[in-house]
Amino acid sequence: MNNQVLFKKTALATAMAASVALLSACGGGSDTTASTSDTSVTTTGVITGFGSAVVGSVKYDTDNAVKTEDGKLVELSDMTVGQKCTVVGTIDSNGTTGTAASISCVDEVEGFVLGVTLDVNGDVESIDVMGQTVKVTMDTMFESNTYTSINQIQADDVIEVYGYSDGAGNIKATLIETKDPAALDTDIEVKGLVSSLDDAGFTFMIGSLMVDYSGAGANVPADLADGLYVEVKADNAPDTTGATPVLTATSVEIEDDGDMDIDGESGEELNVTGLVGEMNPVGDMNPDGKSGFMFNGSTFIDYEFVDIEDDFLPTIETGMTLTVEGKIDANGVFIPEEVVEEPETEAETEGYVTSVAEGTVSISTDGGTTVETFTVNADTRMKDELTYDQYFHLLKLIPAESYIEVEYYTILDSGEMIATEVELKAAPAPEMTTAL
Repeated sequence: MNNQVLFKKTALATAMAASVALLSACGGGSDTTASTSDTSVTTTGVITGFGSAVVGSVKYDTDNAVKTEDGKLVELSDMTVGQKCTVVGTIDSNGTTGTAASISCVDEVEGFVLGVTLDVNGDVESIDVMGQTVKVTMDTMFESNTYTSINQIQADDVIEVYGYSDGAGNIKATLIETKDPAALDTDIEVKGLVSSLDDAGFTFMIGSLMVDYSGAGANVPADLADGLYVEVKADNAPDTTGATPVLTATSVEIEDDGDMDIDGESGEELNVTGLVGEMNPVGDMNPDGKSGFMFNGSTFIDYEFVDIEDDFLPTIETGMTLTVEGKIDANGVFIPEEVVEEPETEAETEGYVTSVAEGTVSISTDGGTTVETFTVNADTRMKDELTYDQYFHLLKLIPAESYIEVEYYTILDSGEMIATEVELKAAPAPEMTTAL
């Protein structure tokens, strides 16, 4: 879930560095649009922390911002690290501070777990949530009032998932939260692209989930069609007695104007983080059979017209998370220009903090025999699992007292270790020894 935004090297982009942080609000992000001719900014990405103690990013005043989750008004305290949110606001002339007008967070699916797939180590690799395949990685945040580990999730649990979706039933989770089934009410929901529409039978597919909308009445768009991006809501769990799970919809709503296209105003520069879909697709999106891939659900990235590092190009594959940089042309079409790799967590370690500064933290590992130093930036997820301080940040760590777990990746050329997550936690109990 490491949500680094690698901006094109414009003056604004350099000032913004890697992401957007919010005074008393969320930091980090991707899927960014920013005009180089004025100060308006729209940023969609993952919350990495709260508060203003971040490095190299724009800090937004959110005192007067409208805050919503799935269209419902909320307080900032209702939001959490790992949520995918959109911030709309303005940036000051200094390029480092700004004001947010709105912050909106939207999940991808909320509903019942139908099954769990484990990896070779016995850890959760993916979760079937009502026919949607939710990919779990080291970068997936987990919140629960009942479980201590994501590995405890099982069939019939109810979870809410934030993350990146290809619209065809595949989601790379940035945050998974367990929910109380008794409190669901009408909050069962799933988003995706309509496929295999059967007008006569009043059904269609989203991923491997069949949606039965025969009882939804007028709460269905008149122009329902294959390829339409929709949100389906229901009152009850899917029927799993057959080979295909069937969700009885109470409503079907058009989502984001019915498509997953990358939209914006003419002249805007965008940095969009999303999932790689089908490689070298055949069909209307690629009628000339060019080399490239589907991205973010509905955009074809043609290798011929984008800048990609030669050593990275061969590694691109379905399911990867990438940042595509580009701009909106005069016709409102997104023109991709550059593809950038999104580094993911490679390893983790933990220990007592030995020193901390703005931008770095050092910890003692291997029982105190080794000291390792990590770079912490605005894309580093900051989490306090000890006191649950929502505004936990790097400079709240106390050398020799704070015990943290660090997830990170390493830059091969320099050996620099970049923290993707810093979690304050309780130190392990000392091992007991028995005198002989």
